[in-house]
Amino acid sequence: MKKNYIGIDLGGTNIKAGVVDAQGKIISKASVATGSGPEQVVERMIQAARQAVQDSELKMADIEAVGIASPGPLSSADGVVLRSANLPGWHDVPLRDLVSKALKRPAFLENDAKSAAYGEFTAGAGADEKIANFILVTLGTGVGGGIIYHGRLLRGVSDSAGEIGHMIVDPDGDVCGCGQRGCLELYASASRTGRYAQHLLAIAPSRASSLRALLAAGATIDSRAVVEHAKMGDELANEVWDRACRFLALACVNAARWLDPQMLALAGGMAAAGNFLLHRVKQHFAQLNWKMSETKMEIVLATLGNDAGIIGAAALARDSEHQR
Repeated sequence: MKKNYIGIDLGGTNIKAGVVDAQGKIISKASVATGSGPEQVVERMIQAARQAVQDSELKMADIEAVGIASPGPLSSADGVVLRSANLPGWHDVPLRDLVSKALKRPAFLENDAKSAAYGEFTAGAGADEKIANFILVTLGTGVGGGIIYHGRLLRGVSDSAGEIGHMIVDPDGDVCGCGQRGCLELYASASRTGRYAQHLLAIAPSRASSLRALLAAGATIDSRAVVEHAKMGDELANEVWDRACRFLALACVNAARWLDPQMLALAGGMAAAGNFLLHRVKQHFAQLNWKMSETKMEIVLATLGNDAGIIGAAALARDSEHQR
């Protein structure tokens, strides 16, 4: 009999759940609004999971286990969300056990970015039996990531391994929300890329840029606008985009020195720029990287898109006994 799993991706706006087979293929999906407060959010997670099972034409008894991808920080071993910036009022919520009790299935909890990394490793860009060392970098409002080393997800002693967005790339830089100075996500996230463009426009009011029309119309400049205007040849937009790509390439060089993985994949909203991101990052990587020997780490685009969290959470539930 084929084994099936549920993957639940808990986001600040929406909860996505899917029934996933043992090969990492999504059979059915459901999505609901997240809501507020632990009790309501858990209820909606259960609702989404049950809807996904119903749509798959399976029964809950056909589900082996449930994987939950949640924003952190959290304790994967204890199954507890310690707190969450995207979920106000969450402190020490025993999310794993609450979901397990409601669905009457074994459940497992993991950080959302780590889950996405495991999804890409097992069923996406890194799904090659020759690849055992893999890094995912997610580029959205912040910068997140996950590391797979010799086929195992790295968690660290406090579940904070893989916090690539909080790699320091400028020790004299701005203060990050985490309390450090000069974190990568201050320079290479989608939100900060747009904010930096607005900063340049503000400090140089006479500088020409097609981005000014967006501000004049009352719009906020985001990374998509920067990419669009850079592709049209806008000098300021290209400067902003190039800066973000250079900082990202610097992080890739550091990742190569620390772990020497076979592959590093870029995901998230900024990765929607496709080769306009990838080629620029690779150019800076070649300039910044050491020249002592060839670096075999391949930099690629992730392939699973918004399904990575669902697939990864389900895969971690599937492989739970091998991932501790």
